Amino acid sequence: MSRHIIDHARSTSEGARLKRFLDLQRKEGIHPAVQELSQRSHENSGARITQYVRIERHEET
Repeated sequence: MSRHIIDHARSTSEGARLKRFLDLQRKEGIHPAVQELSQRSHENSGARITQYVRIERHEET
């Protein structure tokens, strides 16, 4: 009787490949989309949260 597909041990090369991939991704730097999102203005975030809370509580202005 053969083992189920998830019962097999993982190969040791799988961890090394993943580690190498992550190292390469880190060396490439931050993705431009991530940089753009982090540079967005956060001025209205407090007001927006206040409005969401007000709506959630079913309050009227």
